[in-house]
Amino acid sequence: MTHKEFKLIVKKEILESAGYESQAVQYRVGDEMVVDEAMFNMILSGNTVERMTQEGFIRFDKYNFENEVSFTAVTVEHGTRRLGQRKK
Repeated sequence: MTHKEFKLIVKKEILESAGYESQAVQYRVGDEMVVDEAMFNMILSGNTVERMTQEGFIRFDKYNFENEVSFTAVTVEHGTRRLGQRKK
């Protein structure tokens, strides 16, 4: 099983909406956001993503981030081995 994490660099501030007139900055220019492969594919396909926060929600799309994205892939393997002991 391979798990991928994508590191997105913010190029346009992502604001938190909490139902008030003014919005708070959740992610500033240069901040990193780490997402899984499913979220990355949603962003890549041009969808606008909404994430809940403690106070409200944030909304972002691919234009909030730098074009170049780095990722880390981790492969996990499970299996069984034998020690080679002889039966007595």
